[in-house]
Amino acid sequence: MKTKVIINPRAANGKTLKLWPRLRGYLNELWGEDFQAVFTTHPGHARELAQTALKHGFQRLLAVGGDGTLNEVVNGFFEGNALHPLPGVLGLIEIGTGCDFARTIGMPADLAAGVEYLKHAQPLPTDVGRARFQTLDGKETTRYFINILDFGIGGAVVERVNRTSKALGARITFLYGILATLATYSNKTVHYRLDDGDWQEARFNNFIIANGKHFGGGLTPAPMARVDDGWFEVVLLGDIGRWQAMTNLPHLRKGTHLANPLVHTQPARKIAARASVEVYIDMDGELVGKLPLEVEMLPGVLPVLRRE
Repeated sequence: MKTKVIINPRAANGKTLKLWPRLRGYLNELWGEDFQAVFTTHPGHARELAQTALKHGFQRLLAVGGDGTLNEVVNGFFEGNALHPLPGVLGLIEIGTGCDFARTIGMPADLAAGVEYLKHAQPLPTDVGRARFQTLDGKETTRYFINILDFGIGGAVVERVNRTSKALGARITFLYGILATLATYSNKTVHYRLDDGDWQEARFNNFIIANGKHFGGGLTPAPMARVDDGWFEVVLLGDIGRWQAMTNLPHLRKGTHLANPLVHTQPARKIAARASVEVYIDMDGELVGKLPLEVEMLPGVLPVLRRE
């Protein structure tokens, strides 16, 4: 396969750039010299590089960086409001702050073990979410995600995390972001609809639309989620107070929070939401915009190198 490796050198506070020579050696052993590598230079560049590579005949793209880099490469497979991606196979080596999609597909964090995982992986059909929402400056846009989209405190946490140094690693960085945000965050009232059901109104701490199981550097909001079943797992964290949210963080990390009566789950393929106040959207670990929002499941549209 003709392979393009797209590397975000700033991911994980610059760790990706430092590890690239070692990773390049592993990839040489795996694929010989049959790949080209390119570094991103600005936000959105990975999407541009991915789209250009696919249009020039590259059959396999490898995203190297964090969940945000992976999201950009995923978006490079799609043009506008497309239901189907450009032809190609997606692979990943995650070295970023969160690495939550890698956790979902069982890819080890160790670099050599991750490449070994790729050696035995197959291009398996994988679900992707398509979202329409407002950008932070109020423009309508469409964007795709492969792991998790959430709105509420999740967007506020990601905004804070992306403003801080990530030198202490994913777990401590996200823990700081959550606790600091909880100190001032107020839950939001949201109108929402799942599939073709009636519009409902409720006050939420966070509203999670999960294709993958993990977000926030190893938290497990949707332990039942699968990336190949054609469904989102919608996890609704209700009007939970600050103290309860803090004390329940260990349950959210382990995925045992679903027993809480203020947490509700439901599978869905389409979700719509709106609010009378600004509610920020986190998509695959990046602050991307705000409500209103429409999300649609695109089942099995993207071949991803992973194991069953």
